[in-house]
Amino acid sequence: MLRWVPEKHYFSSLLIYFSALVSLVILAVSYILYVQFMEIEKRNIYAYSEESLSQISTTADNMLENAKMAISQILLDKEITRVFYQTETDPLELKRIGDRINLIGSMPFLHSVYLYNSKLDLFYTNQQALINSAGFQDQGIVELLKDFDPSRNLKPITRVIKNSTVFANMDYNVYTFIYTESMGPGSNNSIILNITDTWMINAISAMDKSREGGIFIMDSGGVLVSSIYKDQILSNVSRQEFAQQILQSGDSSGHFIGDVDGTRSLVTYASSDALGWKFVRYTPYEDAMKEINRIRSRTILIALAVLLAGLALAYVTSRRLNRPVEHMTRKLLQQSDAIREHSYKAKQTFLRQLMMTESASFPKGTPKKLAEFGCKLDAEEPVRLLLLKLDRFKEFARQYNSQDQGLLRFGMMNIAAEVMARHTGCETVDAADDHIVILFRDGGDADLEAWAREIQLNIRQHLKLSVTAVFSPAGTRLSELGELYRASREAASYRVFTGWEAVLFAEETAKLETVSYRYPLQKEEQMTDALMLGRMEEARSLCLSILGSTEGCSYRHLHLTMFRLFFAINMVADTLEKASSFGFEVRFHELFAELSELERLEDMKEKFMTLFRHMETRMGEKKNAKYDELMRRIAVIIDSQFMKEDLCLDSIAEVLNMSPVYLGRLIKKYTSKSVTDYINEVRIEKAEAMLRETDKRIAAIAEETGFTSNSYFGRVFKKYKGISPNEYRANARHSTQETEEEE
Repeated sequence: MLRWVPEKHYFSSLLIYFSALVSLVILAVSYILYVQFMEIEKRNIYAYSEESLSQISTTADNMLENAKMAISQILLDKEITRVFYQTETDPLELKRIGDRINLIGSMPFLHSVYLYNSKLDLFYTNQQALINSAGFQDQGIVELLKDFDPSRNLKPITRVIKNSTVFANMDYNVYTFIYTESMGPGSNNSIILNITDTWMINAISAMDKSREGGIFIMDSGGVLVSSIYKDQILSNVSRQEFAQQILQSGDSSGHFIGDVDGTRSLVTYASSDALGWKFVRYTPYEDAMKEINRIRSRTILIALAVLLAGLALAYVTSRRLNRPVEHMTRKLLQQSDAIREHSYKAKQTFLRQLMMTESASFPKGTPKKLAEFGCKLDAEEPVRLLLLKLDRFKEFARQYNSQDQGLLRFGMMNIAAEVMARHTGCETVDAADDHIVILFRDGGDADLEAWAREIQLNIRQHLKLSVTAVFSPAGTRLSELGELYRASREAASYRVFTGWEAVLFAEETAKLETVSYRYPLQKEEQMTDALMLGRMEEARSLCLSILGSTEGCSYRHLHLTMFRLFFAINMVADTLEKASSFGFEVRFHELFAELSELERLEDMKEKFMTLFRHMETRMGEKKNAKYDELMRRIAVIIDSQFMKEDLCLDSIAEVLNMSPVYLGRLIKKYTSKSVTDYINEVRIEKAEAMLRETDKRIAAIAEETGFTSNSYFGRVFKKYKGISPNEYRANARHSTQETEEEE
C-alpha cells in the first residue's frame, strides 16, 4: 500500500494515513453511539413522561375520590338532607343547614357546594345561602340540571363560572361533579360540587418545570380540561393528528412521535378510566435531541481536528522521526521504569480495594492477583492488620505539601516493612492522608506491642514523626480484611484518651463500646449558672469534671459530651451578649471546627480552658468599663453639688439608686479614699481658686464651698494644705506681685 511512497516520506505518510484512519474510526464509532444515544434519550424521555403523567393521573383520581367522599358526607348528614324534603323554608332550619353546608364547603379543594331542591326550585349554597334558580348567579349549572342524565352522576364536567361580584369579579375554571336522585316524577334533587382546577394546575406545574414542551389533559372528545395556560381550557384539539391518534388508540397509555401545533414532538399519554380523561405530555423533538446533536457536532469537530493535527504533525516531524538508535533505547528504558511504577501503583490500588471490600463480596480471583503482584500473603492464612496513624496530623499537613507527604508515608512503609519482615510475611499499603496499613500473617503468639514500639522508635529517629499503632483483631483469612480495617480505624479513635505514640488493640477498645455512660446534666446546669454569674473558676472546674467523666467510656460518648458542652457555652455567651450588648468576640463556628480536629482529650480540655480565659478577660473589661463610668458620674455629682452642706455618701447613693455601703466600698476600692475625703478634696480645690482669684471673705468662701462653719473650713484646709486659708491667700498674692515685678 505504501510501496509508491518515497522512502524519506515514509513515516510522514504513515502518520497521515494513521490520522485519517483514527478520524474515520472516531466518526464511525460516533455515528453508532449517536444512534444509540438517540434511542436511549427517547426511552428516558418516555419513561420520565410516563412517570409524571402517572403522578398527575393519581392526583386526578384522588380528586374524584375526594368528590365522592364529600358527597357521601352530605348524604350521610341528616341535617343537610332535609333540604331535599322541604316543601317550605324554615329560617331556623335554614341557619342549621347553612352552617353544615359551609363546613363542607371549607374543604381546601372545593370552590363551592350547591344543593338543589327541585320542588321549591331553590339552590342552597355555601356562598349565597338560599336563592331560586332564576336569580342564581351560576346559570351554567341551572342549564346543566335541566337535561341532566343521572347515568352521568359523578362524571367531571369542565366549565367556567363567569365573573360576578360574589366571586370577586373573576372567572373560575372548575370541575363540576353532579349527583342526582329522583324523588318521584318530575322531581330530581341534586348535589353539585365545584372543585377548583388549582389542584390539577399545581400537579401539572410540578411536573412541567425542568423540560421543554408541555402537559395538558383532554376528555374523550378531545376538549382540553386542564392546562397551566388558562386561556386554553375548553379548546378543542381533536382535529390535530396527535389527538386523533390518542383518541383512536385502544391502549390506555403509550407514546409516539407526532406533530403538536405543527412541531414534531415526542408524545406520551396515559388514561384515567374513572374520569374518562387523557393525560398528554409532549416534548419538541429538536429540544429533546439538542444535547445529542451537540455531541455529534463536537465529535465531527474532534475528528477533523485529529486529521488536521495529524497532517500538521506529519509535516513538522517528518525529519525528526528517523532518530538514532540510542534515542529509542532511552525511550525503552523510560517505558520500563513506567511499567514498574505502574505495577507498584496497581498493587497498591488492589490492596486498598481489598481493605474496602466486605467478606461477602470478596473477589474470587484474589489468590491469582496476589501471585501476579508477588505478595507475601496467602488468601487462606490467618491475617492481622497494623494501622500506623500520624500524630499531630494538622501540623504535618501544614508543614508538607502533598508530594512530600506521600514521600514521608513511603518512608514509614519501608521502615515498617523492614521491621515486620524479620518476624513474618507482610505487605504495606499507603491508605493516603493520615495513616498507612501493614498486612501481616498472624502467628498467634507474637509480641505485637514490641514490634509496634520498634517501628515507632525508628520512625521517630529517621523521619522525626510520631505515630500511633493500632492492631486489628485476628482474622482467619484474607477475605475478612475489610472488617479488620474498619475495626482498626474505629479503634484508632481511642487515641484521644491514650495520647500520642500509643499502642492500641481493637479487641480492647471494642469492650469500651459496651460501657454505659450517663451525661452529668446537673453539672452542666451548674456550669452554665456559674458562667452567667461570672464565677469562672467554678465553671472551669465543672467543665473539666464533665470532660473527665468520659474516660473509660467509648469515643462516641466523649464527642457527644464535647458537643453538648460546646453548645451549652455558646448559648450562655449568646445570652450574655444579647442581655448586655457586649460581645465576647468569639467565632464559635471556627472554634467548633478546631475542637473536632483535636487528637487528645488534654487538647480539648485546654481549648475549653482557653475559651473560659478569653471570656473571663472580656467580662473583666466589661466590668472595668462599667466602674469607670460609675466613677465619672460620681465626680460629676460632686463637682456640681460641692457647695451643698448636706452632700454626703447617702445623698450620692440616692441619686445613683445604689446602696450607700456598697457605693462607699466601690469608691474606696477605686480611689483609695473615703467619700468624705473625696468631697473635701474637691471643696478645697474650689476654695483655693476663690482665695487666689477673689477678695471674698473667708467665711463667705467656706459657705460657698459647702462647709458648715468657718472654723471647720479652716481645720480641713490646713489638713490638706498645711497652712491656714489666710496664709494661703497671702502667699498667693505675694507670688503674683513678684511675678509682675519680674515682668
